[in-house]
Amino acid sequence: MSGHEPDETWWKTRSVYQIYPRSFRDANGDGMGDLAGITQGLSAIKALGAGIVWMSPIFRSPMVDNGYDMSGYREIDPLFGTMADFEALLAEAKRLDLKIVLDIALNHTSIDHPWFQAALADPSGPYRDYYIWRDEPNNWQSIFGGPAWSKADGDDAFYLHLFDKTQADLNWENPEVREEIYGAMRFWLDKGVSGFRLDVVTVISKPPGLPDAPDPRPMPLYDMLAGGPRLHEWLRDMRREVFDPYDCVAIGEGPGLNPERAAAVVNPADPMLHLIYHFDFVDHTGARHGKDWDRVWFKSVFDRWDKGIGPNGWNSCVVGNHDLRRLIARFGDPKADPDLVAKALAATYVLQRATPFIYQGDELGLGDTTITSVHELDDVWAKTTYRLALSKGNSEAEALAKAVAMTRDHARTPYPWTPEGGFGTGTPWLKPTPNRGGVDLASQQADEHSVWAFYRALLELRAKDTETWVFGAYEDLLPEHESLFAYRRGAYGLVCVNLGGQTCALPETITALLAERTCILTSGDVTPTHMGPWSTQVCA
Repeated sequence: MSGHEPDETWWKTRSVYQIYPRSFRDANGDGMGDLAGITQGLSAIKALGAGIVWMSPIFRSPMVDNGYDMSGYREIDPLFGTMADFEALLAEAKRLDLKIVLDIALNHTSIDHPWFQAALADPSGPYRDYYIWRDEPNNWQSIFGGPAWSKADGDDAFYLHLFDKTQADLNWENPEVREEIYGAMRFWLDKGVSGFRLDVVTVISKPPGLPDAPDPRPMPLYDMLAGGPRLHEWLRDMRREVFDPYDCVAIGEGPGLNPERAAAVVNPADPMLHLIYHFDFVDHTGARHGKDWDRVWFKSVFDRWDKGIGPNGWNSCVVGNHDLRRLIARFGDPKADPDLVAKALAATYVLQRATPFIYQGDELGLGDTTITSVHELDDVWAKTTYRLALSKGNSEAEALAKAVAMTRDHARTPYPWTPEGGFGTGTPWLKPTPNRGGVDLASQQADEHSVWAFYRALLELRAKDTETWVFGAYEDLLPEHESLFAYRRGAYGLVCVNLGGQTCALPETITALLAERTCILTSGDVTPTHMGPWSTQVCA
């Protein structure tokens, strides 16, 4: 890094483990994951080797969108427990040297939030200006489908909701809104959390006058809205007012940002956010819906973001999360050994020049769930997809197939702690993913060849040799190869993965590099000259 020692900041050298609180562990037997359950499970995350725990929202919410519709920024939702439970979680995390990062939605609140209720009760009062209203809507479409404008019962004006109609967009032009948000984040930082993942933060600044969009569909609208005219101004203000006084990390979810726009946001010379959580792996249509996918494109995403952020900023690496189908369903092969697929995919992203994010269950190779009825759906987005498909003349079977293909429920099923489940003593809120055998934590911790053991080995490598596996330069050695992914890290690190279902002969350039190195970690059928389907080797 320009002749200087790498910045060994904790959020660069540690890895992130994402918890979906409702589905992680149920301590009180009510069928819902809770804070006490998370506290019980922190030691398992420590054993895996992650150092940062990011929790999806735990704030007060009617749970229409499972917590991303917040009705109280400074309150724990009773579904998850009490403030005392949260403080006990923080104490246990501190004992284990784990950093806790909270998920917070800054673009919108629930319409149940007292601010929105006050805006309805008194249209001439101060809270009306906390939200965005129009007498006539523009052409914007909700990310979840349908118009992005709705009327509340008894109110004549339309309010903006880029997501579900129960999630009203905040008016960030109002300085009182900004100070309310800043105060809420400082409240949690004072409690002892180590930062935030800022949900869809890139769309908080809307274009003046809210003009019609050239293409009002959800993803093009994201691209238009991301990085609005005052975004940088407000992020700089937030950094100065909230983050700089604390040893914390600000992770911005960045739909609509390309690497160049993201680089401006994470440039230390102009401090805004520490990390951007990008969407390139989310937007690939084939992978999103479990269809065959382009390996050359997949590799190019890593390369493009590594080059785009450059040596001054820092990347995050997010391939799976709570909003997506399971990793091995999106980027796998139903004809292949799912454990080999899970290990191969892990090797593609955990050892990048970035902070890796591991979503709960991916470290076990957990696959998609089975949904046979619309009544088994919980995801509001999937329910909207089903309803819109019916309205367009699709049959019930066709509508259900469309909803199942995209539902976020696949990633939100209860975490499998034991062969019997182990999530809790009550009936789980969401039907568990059928266990194909061995896809549970207890079984995999006892098996040195498991997917969990492979993830742990990758994280150990990263922690023990930061010069190579954290800060070492990244180079894709076979960018055009249709199956092999071979990349170099630093002077000696080398990762080779066969992302296809056929045995591949290794190019001479790769066999020469392998001959000069010691193999540290392998999976699948590997020889000095060939790699079997979905096989992996990590060398240095």
